[in-house]
Amino acid sequence: MIGIIDSGIGGRGIEKEIRKLLPEAKIIYFADSQNFPYGTKPVRVLHRILEKNIAFLIQKGVQIIVLACNSATVSSVEYLRRKFKVPIVGVVPAIKPAARMTKTKKIAIFSTPITSNSQAQKKLIRQYCRGIDVFKIPFRNLARLIEENKKSAFTSEVRAKWLKYQDKNIDTIVLGCTHYTLIKKEIQEIVGPKVKLIDSNLAVARRVKKVYDKLRKEKNGR
Repeated sequence: MIGIIDSGIGGRGIEKEIRKLLPEAKIIYFADSQNFPYGTKPVRVLHRILEKNIAFLIQKGVQIIVLACNSATVSSVEYLRRKFKVPIVGVVPAIKPAARMTKTKKIAIFSTPITSNSQAQKKLIRQYCRGIDVFKIPFRNLARLIEENKKSAFTSEVRAKWLKYQDKNIDTIVLGCTHYTLIKKEIQEIVGPKVKLIDSNLAVARRVKKVYDKLRKEKNGR
């Protein structure tokens, strides 16, 4: 059984991709709306929240945990892997493929403040973005507006931020929060058709499938 954790509906995009690759798998989607949003929580607080949620899912029989949240992953995944024996698959901003994709050598990263300021994201930028201008664009309230389905508010939020960067010749945007992937169409309309949007949903699903297949082979003694 696979357990997917996010602080709301953001991880539904990852769940959708996992179900395509593993239609036979049993999945529990844990929408932790009580602690929404993860992206503005102090790291120690997030550790406690995620420990509790993972322990609950393990009690339910979950054998693979998916942290379907960039903020939870960059702040807590290594800590949680030391705490639990079950495989934990996280999601990080798709910086590596964005660096390969850009033609203008200018990319933007839309994310929460915790992801934008994280050492994990800084490491990815150092590793893959040599010679590339990276514009970090954090949104404090965008995930909440998406969660509450306030379309006019979330489109206004994106449009206001993008106005400051639209003349920077950015051709690739990383959607570094799973909530943002749910409004991909609206973001594309704002930034225009020449700008490519990239996220990690499919990459995470493929990683989950590898772990799932490995566990199944081990269970069958092959």
